[in-house]
Amino acid sequence: MKTILIFLLTATFLVAAEPTREGGLSVHMLPDRVAKLSGEHGGFTVTDPATKQRGSTYVEPKQLLAYFQHLPAAVQQNGIWIVTSHPDSYSESEPAKLKALIALCAERIPVYTCRASELPKGWHRAK
Repeated sequence: MKTILIFLLTATFLVAAEPTREGGLSVHMLPDRVAKLSGEHGGFTVTDPATKQRGSTYVEPKQLLAYFQHLPAAVQQNGIWIVTSHPDSYSESEPAKLKALIALCAERIPVYTCRASELPKGWHRAK
């Protein structure tokens, strides 16, 4: 009986715990004009949760969401953490992609954003 109680308390704590960036998917919203300097394209550049190495860059929000949905449940529970650059770094259409991603995630997937200049304390949950 005591073992069951400890298990239930531990499970409740884990479920109620706040998401963490270290446990979630870390993403940098790479401005198109910056990416073009090195012959690449802008978009959502992920850090692979398993290797902590730079991964692919996804141009469209649906592509990033499809990648995220194939990650382990523990990563998904911690959400998507997006570092952005100065707003002037982005073209007029790029902020709409971030808004589209947030809308796709709605209330099912926590999304946090922070300007690079405000790291590490500037995280805000997107709504």
